[in-house]
Amino acid sequence: MPDIANLERRKRHRPAPSLACRAAPIDPFELWSVHRRKAREALQEAVFALQITHARTSIAIEKIETLENRKQLQAQSMRIGTLIDLARCRLGDI
Repeated sequence: MPDIANLERRKRHRPAPSLACRAAPIDPFELWSVHRRKAREALQEAVFALQITHARTSIAIEKIETLENRKQLQAQSMRIGTLIDLARCRLGDI
């Protein structure tokens, strides 16, 4: 019987559970949503930086004096612009 008495005494005097133990579990969907939002924000910043760089490059291309080189770079710039626009559109899917 002394063992039972010791067990009862230990139950009564055990410390209260910490706040972490009492907190509600984290919803996996909510956690995924947070990660998704952060990824979307990072991609938006990257696309915005690409747009600025592309605009600056386009200005520099206009200043090139050799017509053949300028036209070639403008064609490449248009393809890059199309890819940037596509990236902006795809951000809605994230």
